[in-house]
Amino acid sequence: AVVSTQSTGSVKYDSKIGWTEHMKTIFFECSKYGVTKEEMVSVLKELKLTDGMKSLFDVIRKFKSMIKVVIASDSNTWFIEVLLDHYEIRDLIDEVHTNPAVWSGNLLEITPYEMNTDCTRCPVNMCKSKILGSVLSNDCFKVLYIGDGSNDLCPVINLKDKDIACPREGYRLCKLLKTSEDVKCTVLQWKNAQTIIECLVPHLE
Repeated sequence: AVVSTQSTGSVKYDSKIGWTEHMKTIFFECSKYGVTKEEMVSVLKELKLTDGMKSLFDVIRKFKSMIKVVIASDSNTWFIEVLLDHYEIRDLIDEVHTNPAVWSGNLLEITPYEMNTDCTRCPVNMCKSKILGSVLSNDCFKVLYIGDGSNDLCPVINLKDKDIACPREGYRLCKLLKTSEDVKCTVLQWKNAQTIIECLVPHLE
């Protein structure tokens, strides 16, 4: 992957250092070349929702008393907060687990969520299986896990047969699941979030 920054040329992703360290470099370059917080906000707000996602948010809002929504992301707290506020869905989210990020002058400083030394499937800064295990309560009837990246494979493998994994069609997780023999849960590929709605609603009505 190549991430371009304003007037900086490009910064190539090196998988050996991990995504968090890579983003530290990106943010440092942005700061060095004068990219402002306001400009980053503007770019984030240009991101478009996946088809059907707004309708999924509406369904979650309707049935919120029956649903616990948890975000586990290798992004960062600041990005996520900006987007939650922009799409006016902060009230739908019960917990957010991601890499902490704070502004120091004109630099967005990001630190790892944790130091993962136990799980070899996951990156060094985050094991999503560990997060999933920590947020599940005894009254949780079913997990519906939506993801698209390679770091979503570990939690999907650890889902139970009653749970549902929803890998986004055409993305890395979907490709990895095609070759994995360790998955016990139901797997539902999706391109439009309407597919997720049709799966979710019967369990709520």
